[in-house]
Amino acid sequence: MRVQAIDHAAMLPLYLASAAAVLALFAGRLAKAAAMAGLAAAAVAAVAVGLGPDRATFAVGDWHSYVADDAAMGAAALFAGLAVLVAALSGRQTGEYWFLLTASAAGGIALAGARDLITLLVAVETLTLPLYVLVARPGRDGAEAGTTFLIASVTSSATALMGAALLYAASGTVHLAGLGPGLGGAHPGLTAAGAALLLSGLAFKLAAAPLHAWAPLVLERAPLPVATYLASASKLGGAVAVTWVVFFGLSDVASAGLVIAVLSVASIAVGNLGALVQRRTVPLLAWSGVAHAGYALAPLAVIMTAAGREQAGPAASAAFAYAVFFVLLEAGAFAALTAVRPAAGSVLAEGTPADRAGGHGPGGRIAELAGLWKAAPLPAAVLLFSVVGLAGLPPALAGTFAKVAVLEVLASSAVWLAVVVAAGAVVGLAYYLPLARALLIGRAGPAPRRYAVAVALAGLAVAAVSLAPQVVLDFTELSR
Repeated sequence: MRVQAIDHAAMLPLYLASAAAVLALFAGRLAKAAAMAGLAAAAVAAVAVGLGPDRATFAVGDWHSYVADDAAMGAAALFAGLAVLVAALSGRQTGEYWFLLTASAAGGIALAGARDLITLLVAVETLTLPLYVLVARPGRDGAEAGTTFLIASVTSSATALMGAALLYAASGTVHLAGLGPGLGGAHPGLTAAGAALLLSGLAFKLAAAPLHAWAPLVLERAPLPVATYLASASKLGGAVAVTWVVFFGLSDVASAGLVIAVLSVASIAVGNLGALVQRRTVPLLAWSGVAHAGYALAPLAVIMTAAGREQAGPAASAAFAYAVFFVLLEAGAFAALTAVRPAAGSVLAEGTPADRAGGHGPGGRIAELAGLWKAAPLPAAVLLFSVVGLAGLPPALAGTFAKVAVLEVLASSAVWLAVVVAAGAVVGLAYYLPLARALLIGRAGPAPRRYAVAVALAGLAVAAVSLAPQVVLDFTELSR
């Protein structure tokens, strides 16, 4: 009888995050400290494993269900780090809160190493399920946001599962590495339907159009720390899932390229148009996030073309790198916003009625951030740097390098898509620059001084990847 050997070193980050989740339930007043310590340990373990030789476990023949290479462990460390940031931004919560947050991060770590459809989809659900509860803050708005997110997410999960089932029926395997060879002789219609359903379901997690409608409502009405997690870690999960499936499994399926191209162009158009009319901060970031999902998907669309197949590795790496740069910038923006938006009230520009500060969500209006630079220099600097980076402008070079990596791939294989991405980036200036301007001009009332350490760490992370983008480009380099 053959016994399956398990590489426990490869699984160490997942073990630590899972243990932290369980410990948070029983740690009482120390639940927050236990969760943060466990997640930090998971991040350190992921970096340590990633710096060593590539590892893989749960093998079936030459295929593995879980791989711990540089890209996987880099993503795992980022999932854990983002969860630590959100924990630092959260106030006093019950043990269940810390359990749910840490369990979601454990799902992200599992997703990073997933190399078969079953592991991948279970990990995606583990990442997403705790968020149903975290989103639903007390009150009507929270209940509406939680219900909306639940219904939309369940629908997308069912769609992805149906797609995975069709691909399994067509190929005879669930391993991503086996999909390409297995689908070679399959019925084209079955393959196309499976790829379309699976990719569409996973694109929901990335808030890519036309599966984006949940993002603006849920992000605005969720508590800001939870919105930070949704805008960063949850979207990173969607990007990782789509990139892994396309690069490792469906790179030879031409119909998958068409699906990705449609999602990319639709996201860029819809996201930019939606952001242009926003006057509230969180909806603007949410709608612009839809456009950024389109930018991240664009390189994946060319992998299945004759011109793009030769540079499948650089294309997938560009998509992954863009997602990493984006979620770091988004996390920085939301962290700064959390620091200056108290639970009951806001940083009000002079003359803004206090009774209008609450509005429809805790993020407030852009006008309420007027003059924040003088009232709260640290969060204002981090928010300004992040917004400029999202616009793709220096000195926040993280956003600049992200867009350059994408355009470099598209310029040699899909010029028309490069034009769409460039045009979308130009349109983005029309709503990012007024937000940046508001932070510098005007007079604001007293600003809360809290979460300074968390905001500073978020700002340092954004600055670090701006000064040394090669670090991100190195660990996001994908190879089969």
